Amino acid sequence: MAQDALEITTGARWAYGSGGGAYGVLRNAHYFVLIYYSQVLGLDPGLAGLAVGIGLVFDAITDPLIGYLSDSTRSRWGRRHPWLFASILPLATSFYFLWHPPGFIEGNSLLFVWLVVCNVCMRTALTMFAVPALAIVAELTSDYDQRTRLLTLFHVVYSTFNNVMSVLMYAIWLVPTDEYVDGVMNQAGYQEAGLVGTVIIVISVLAFSIGLRRFIPRLSRYRIDAPLSPGQFFRQVADVFRSASARIVVLGGVLYYAGVGTYVALWVYIYSYFWEFTSEQIAIISIPMALAALFLPPAIARWGVGREKKNVAITGLLSGMAINVIPITLRLLGFFPENGSSTLFYIMLVAGFFETMLLLLFDISWRSMIADLTERTELETGRRNEGVISSTITFTSKCADGLGTLIAGTVLTLISFPTGTGVGEVSSDVIAKLGLVYGPMIFLIWMGVIVTISRYRISRSRHEEMLERLSNR
Repeated sequence: MAQDALEITTGARWAYGSGGGAYGVLRNAHYFVLIYYSQVLGLDPGLAGLAVGIGLVFDAITDPLIGYLSDSTRSRWGRRHPWLFASILPLATSFYFLWHPPGFIEGNSLLFVWLVVCNVCMRTALTMFAVPALAIVAELTSDYDQRTRLLTLFHVVYSTFNNVMSVLMYAIWLVPTDEYVDGVMNQAGYQEAGLVGTVIIVISVLAFSIGLRRFIPRLSRYRIDAPLSPGQFFRQVADVFRSASARIVVLGGVLYYAGVGTYVALWVYIYSYFWEFTSEQIAIISIPMALAALFLPPAIARWGVGREKKNVAITGLLSGMAINVIPITLRLLGFFPENGSSTLFYIMLVAGFFETMLLLLFDISWRSMIADLTERTELETGRRNEGVISSTITFTSKCADGLGTLIAGTVLTLISFPTGTGVGEVSSDVIAKLGLVYGPMIFLIWMGVIVTISRYRISRSRHEEMLERLSNR
C-alpha cells in the first residue's frame, strides 16, 4: 500500500471533526421532531412516526447508491468533495422547512405529507454529506488507532452540538412564558431553533469540506475505473456484504440505532412527563451531557487505544444501557426518589454525563470497526469501496431517525398518549405505561446488539495481517 503523503496533524483531525457540528444539529432535531409535530402541531404520533420511518425505504436505495457513485466520481476535486459541497443547499433548505411548515399545512393529512417530504429530502441530502465524510476516514489513514482518533474528534464536536442544542432549547427557546405555561408547547421556539440550526449546518459542512481540501490528491488515489451501471452497483454492494463481519457489524448497527432512535424520540417525553423536570432543570441536566464529549479523547486514549474495538464497543454499550434503564426500572418498582426532589435531579444530572460518554464509546468503536472493512474488501476484490462501506454507517445510523421514531410513535399511540397536552395533564396510568414499555424495550434491543457484535472477527492482529498482504502486492 502506498505511503501516506500528508501527515494527519491535529489541525487535520479538527478539520475532520468540524463536520460533527452539522451531524449533531441533525441528530438533536430528532429529540424534538416527534413532540413538535404531535404535541404542538397536532399530528397523530403514530402518523408522525410513520412519516419519519418512510424515509428508511428511500435510504435503503439512496445510501448505497450515493456510496457507489461517490466511489466512482472523477473530478478535479477528487471523489468526495463534489458530493460534500453539493449537499449544503438541500440539507439546509430541508432542515429549515422541517420546522417552518407554511400556514396552510394543517390537519393530519397535510402535516403527514409535509413531514414525509421534508424528512426524505433531508435524509437524502444528509447521505450526500455523510457517506463521503465517513468514507474519507479509511482513505486518510490505514492505521488501526488513527482511524479511531479521527472519529473521536468528529464525535466530540457532534455530541457537543447535539447536547448544547438541547441546553439552548430549554434555556432559551422552550422556556415558559405568559402565553405558554409549558414551554414545550411554544411553536415559535422550535422555529427559532430551526433557523439557528440551519446556519450551523452550513458553517459546519463548509468548514469540513474546505478544511480537508489539501487531502484531495490522497482521496483521488483509489479510483474505481469500472463503468457506471446497475450491474456494477449491485455487484459492488454484494461484494462488501460477502464478509460475515460486514453483515454482523451492520446488523448490530441497525439494532443499536433503532434503540437510540426510540430513546431519542422519547427523551423529551421521559424527562418532561415521566420525571416531570422543568425546562430549566432539563437545560441544566443537558450541560453534563454536552461536557461528556470533551472527555472522549482521554477516555479513548485510556480505554480504546491498544484494545480490541469490539470489546470497547460492548463495554461502552452495556454500561450505558445499565445507566439508562436502571433508574426507570427502580421508579416503577417504587425504589427511586420522587419527582420534584433534589435527589432525583442530581442523580439524573450525573447519570446523563456517564450515559452519554459510554454510548459515544460504543458509537466511535463501531464506526471504526466498519472503516476496517475497507482492507478486507480490497483484498477480496481489488476495490476499496469506501463509499459503499460508509453508506452502511449512514443507513444504519438513520435507522435511529426512521425505525426508532416509528417505534416511539407506535408506542405512544398504543398507550393512548394524548396529543396537545402539557406536563401534568396526562394520567398517571399512561405515564406508568410509558416507563413500563420504554425500559424493557431499550434493554432487549441493546442486548441484541451486544450478542451480535460479539461475533465480529476483524481483530487488531487480523487487520495488521491484511495491511501486510496489501503492501506485498
